[in-house]
Amino acid sequence: MTSSCDIAVIGAGVLGLSVAAEARAHGREVCVIDPGGANASSVAAGMIAPAMESLLDPWQADPVGRAVVLRQARDLWPDFAARHGVELIRDGADWIGDDADRVMARLAGLGFAAERTETGAFTPEDWRVDPVAALGALGRGVERLEGRVAVVQAQGEAWLLTLADGAGVSARAVVLACGTTFPEMPEAVRRAVDGVQAIGGRLAYTPRRLVVRPARFVGGYAVPLGEGTVIGATMEAGGLLADASALQDALLERARQALGLTEIGPVEWRMGLRGATADGLPLTGEVLPRFHLALAPRRNGWLMAPEVARKTVEAVQG
Repeated sequence: MTSSCDIAVIGAGVLGLSVAAEARAHGREVCVIDPGGANASSVAAGMIAPAMESLLDPWQADPVGRAVVLRQARDLWPDFAARHGVELIRDGADWIGDDADRVMARLAGLGFAAERTETGAFTPEDWRVDPVAALGALGRGVERLEGRVAVVQAQGEAWLLTLADGAGVSARAVVLACGTTFPEMPEAVRRAVDGVQAIGGRLAYTPRRLVVRPARFVGGYAVPLGEGTVIGATMEAGGLLADASALQDALLERARQALGLTEIGPVEWRMGLRGATADGLPLTGEVLPRFHLALAPRRNGWLMAPEVARKTVEAVQG
C-alpha cells in the first residue's frame, strides 16, 4: 500500500522535526518517517551554546567567522521557539576552572559577553531547551509514520520511498534528515553523504541536581535536566564503542573534580549516534530536484536547527 504527502522527512531528530514544523507552518503537508525510539537529539543536553562551542571548537581556521555563524543561528531561536511552542531557557552557562582570565579574553575576542565568577567565568549568551519536551512541541500535529526507509527512488515528478516492511510513501519532495544509517538512494545523494562520519556519544543522567545552570569544564559539561543533571559527553569516532567503560569513568571523574564533589551518585547512561561533516557544520542543500539534505550537525543540532529548517524550507518552497 502506498500513501502520499507533499514532503517526506526521513528522520525525527531535531533537524527533521524542525524542518517538518516549519514546512507545516508554511501550509505544506508533511510526513515524518522514523523507526521510533530514542535518538541523539532526545538524549542530548539541549544546549544552544554559540559561546562555549566557539570557545571549544577544534575548527579554528576562522574562529571569528565560526562564532558569527553560531551566534546568528542562536538568534533565530526566540522567534522559532515562540512559533512552535518550545520553551527557551536563557540561563547562560558557567565555565569552571582556574583559567577564567584566558576564557574571558577568548570569549571577548570572539564577540561574546562574559564576566568573572568565584569558580571561573559566566556568559549569558548560551541558552538551552529540554530536548524531549522540545521534540514533542516540534512534532505536535505532524503526521508520523513509524518504520525504516529502505529505498528512495525517483518516480516521475515524485519520489517513492519504500519502507523495510514493504509499505510505500509517494512525496513531491524529500528531506533526508537521519543520522548515519541511510537508505538506498540515487548515486548523487549517496556521493553527497559519503563524507558523513558517525560519532557515538554517551551521557550520564543522575537524579541529583548538581548545578543550577549549565556548567562547562575541561573535557565535559553538566546541565540541569528535569529534577536531575545530565553529564556529557564521550566522543567516539566511527560509532559507539563495544566497551566505553574507561571513557565513562574518566568523564565522571572530570565532572566530580570540576564540581567539587566527593561522588556523583547513581547514574543512568544514555547514548546516541550523530553524523558529522569535515567542517563540523550541518550538511544541507538540494542535491537532486526536490531532494534535500538536512543532517550531520555533530554537536550543534539544537543550536543550528532553526537555521537549517529555514534554509531547507525556503529551498523546498523554491
